[in-house]
Amino acid sequence: MFIRNLWYVAAWSHDLTDAPLGCVITGVPVVLYRRADGTAVGLEDRCPHRFAPLSAGRIEGDDLRCMYHGLRFGCDGLCKEIPARAPAPALQVRTFPVVEKWDWLWVWMGDPALADAADIPDAFGLQGDYDMRSGAMDYAANWELINDNLCDLSHLDFSHETTLGAASGAQWSPTIPTIEALENGLRFTRWFPDARRSPGSDKRVDSYNSYRYLLPGLFLMTTEVYPAGTAQRCGFGAPQEAPQSRRVEQQAVTPMTATRTRYFYASGFTAGTLSPPLMDAAFEVIDAAFAEDKKIIEGQQRILDLTPASERMFATPHDRGVYAFRKLVQTRLAMENPAPPGDG
Repeated sequence: MFIRNLWYVAAWSHDLTDAPLGCVITGVPVVLYRRADGTAVGLEDRCPHRFAPLSAGRIEGDDLRCMYHGLRFGCDGLCKEIPARAPAPALQVRTFPVVEKWDWLWVWMGDPALADAADIPDAFGLQGDYDMRSGAMDYAANWELINDNLCDLSHLDFSHETTLGAASGAQWSPTIPTIEALENGLRFTRWFPDARRSPGSDKRVDSYNSYRYLLPGLFLMTTEVYPAGTAQRCGFGAPQEAPQSRRVEQQAVTPMTATRTRYFYASGFTAGTLSPPLMDAAFEVIDAAFAEDKKIIEGQQRILDLTPASERMFATPHDRGVYAFRKLVQTRLAMENPAPPGDG
């Protein structure tokens, strides 16, 4: 089951150009395309004639034509033309609210009357204050396994021992982050006092890491570097002074089916901090780390598929955020799918 009444990331804005773009969100095929004025449109990616994908179609002005047998649909989903039949009958495909914000295309999968663009959380985008690089990958795994991964960053010391773990200059597993409940997710914060400034460097700094993890799976993180001793001066609370440097992460987990998930990611530094070659090197480390995540999480899914339902996972102290977020997902699912009266 999936939460329907949420904004889901469907694509990076730059991936939607002058051709339709097909995707699957919460088990539903969706096609995105741009009208003549550039506005993004979302329709169900299924022509009602022979169920061919409309994403294989052709944009004609503000309309989308199925290139199997030529039915043409407006951006409101209404069929405008059927070859050899005039006028077109009251034929319609489902439409989805679409918002373009923070360089993502967001699609509302639930009741359109409940869609409010103001509910889209603040992120960083690919333009502006940060030099950003972006990517995406598909997992052959359930979306909640990726949520688990991002709610427990202690795995950086092991899964990413030679990539992101090393690059961070910190040890993630010896301490537990502070976790704060938010309206639609969780906030994780922690200090890494006396950390290495960079791999191979002898310079010691204090690093402050803070991220929001929001439904359905939005990871919005800031890592700031301060002079050594800053954590202690501020009582290990939120820093009040300007950092020496700042790094940001913008990621999204979008369930396609029960065992397929699309993962969007971007990473950046304060504009002008790194030269293009250093940015390339930093993103190579990120790509390598996410390939490590993909390998282990897809392996986890294969083992889960062979594991009896009676088996239970053992919990460690780092699982506090994992289970808090899973509880939030279950609460939202129960709200959208209440038990029938008298059930249970």
